[in-house]
Amino acid sequence: MRQQILIVDDQVSFCHHIKALLENEDYDVSVAHDAEQALGKLYSQSFDILLTDMRMPKTNGLELFDMARKIDPDISGIIMTAYGSISSAVNSIKQGITDYIQKPFEPEALLMAVEKTVRERRMLNEIRDLRNEVDRRYAFGNIIGKNHKMQSIYNLIQKVAPTDARVFVTGETGVGKELVAKAIHFNSPRKNKPFVGINCGALAETLLETELFGHERGAFTGAIRTKRGKFEYAQGGTVFLDEVGDVSPGLQMKLLRVIQEKRLERVGGNDPIAVDVRLISATNQDIKEKIRSGEFRIELFYRLNVVPIHIPPLRERIEDIPLLVNHFIRILNKNLKRNIRRVSTRAMSQLMHYHWPGNVRELENILERAFVTTDDDIIESVIFSSEIQDVRPDAPLFTVDIGIPFKVARSMVEKRFEKAYLMEALKHHEGNVSKTAKETGINPRTLWRKMKEYEIDRTRIDPPGKM
Repeated sequence: MRQQILIVDDQVSFCHHIKALLENEDYDVSVAHDAEQALGKLYSQSFDILLTDMRMPKTNGLELFDMARKIDPDISGIIMTAYGSISSAVNSIKQGITDYIQKPFEPEALLMAVEKTVRERRMLNEIRDLRNEVDRRYAFGNIIGKNHKMQSIYNLIQKVAPTDARVFVTGETGVGKELVAKAIHFNSPRKNKPFVGINCGALAETLLETELFGHERGAFTGAIRTKRGKFEYAQGGTVFLDEVGDVSPGLQMKLLRVIQEKRLERVGGNDPIAVDVRLISATNQDIKEKIRSGEFRIELFYRLNVVPIHIPPLRERIEDIPLLVNHFIRILNKNLKRNIRRVSTRAMSQLMHYHWPGNVRELENILERAFVTTDDDIIESVIFSSEIQDVRPDAPLFTVDIGIPFKVARSMVEKRFEKAYLMEALKHHEGNVSKTAKETGINPRTLWRKMKEYEIDRTRIDPPGKM
């Protein structure tokens, strides 16, 4: 869309010269010769940029820009003047003027000022659109569900979001714990500050400590520069500790001290650093069992669990599936540039009778798979994750149903291979994730993510030779 520019200058010939110059660069340009004419145009038409002379009869350029901003708060301004000074330029910038150019000027100088203003406007619009998208995505209404338990969660989020109370979110993998955390943050007074999440179960203890609290240069081999941790990055915002049940006992004590004192020390450092963050934690584990077994400190649990929120699994709120399906169809149509209208009665029946071990995340994945593989505007049937991921020791690795579309069949083989390979590698190394990652060449984070995806519990893997 062409940028709309209003030129205001009491020199008629100069105005028309600038108009021709800008129109030659494909801008849509209007002209006014005093503030009264300019205001008439501003009231009747929307402009992106006001390009105005500083000295004009009755009203100067800054006063006109101030009036223009009252009509359209988003308009940008460029001042032209033959009487430039540092103080007037500074004053212009303080009032929101984008650029300030001195007469006489070369055409290139004007074009550069206009192009710079256009770029800044686009950037601000992108930021505004991103903020609106974030606000829309994490609004309460996007935590989908008419189930009475979900309605109670909406009410609780609305009550807790405006406060700084620490929240402890529980629920199975894939129910939407991070979505709840983001809904709380983006509907709180901290929403314009960072939301910083970290998966505590995906990192070794020493690495997790530096990720959370940062480290000083020379704190350990490889620490070639000082690094800020997640708490410092989130200053004024929210830290989301996902899978907090996996934090080691030693690190739990340090975390407890940070919560109590609102200060931290980087690894290898001695100077305390004040932190102002809100904490939201989440786990899919039975945290009370971990407390009974001594794996999780009860005093830390009390500190984190000020407001508990439990998200029920999808199998306990089957009535929400049609709502979720419609929600994901809208999102996937936009993201994948499709025009799927609905799922068939048969497909909906499949979805309503499935046991949903992967919860809402699995539902989204299944629908995305259906989007990719269907050529029609109606999804006639779906293929479940358990059919793809379920690997039995006696199942031939590469046996597939040729009635399944090729893309899905290939995905099934890849998934079966990945799970079988990872289980065998972990078994060989007696469930030791670090050793398995090192020997197989898989990034430790990737390995943890795959284990979570395939629901591989390393504590239940029998070592080689055990019967």
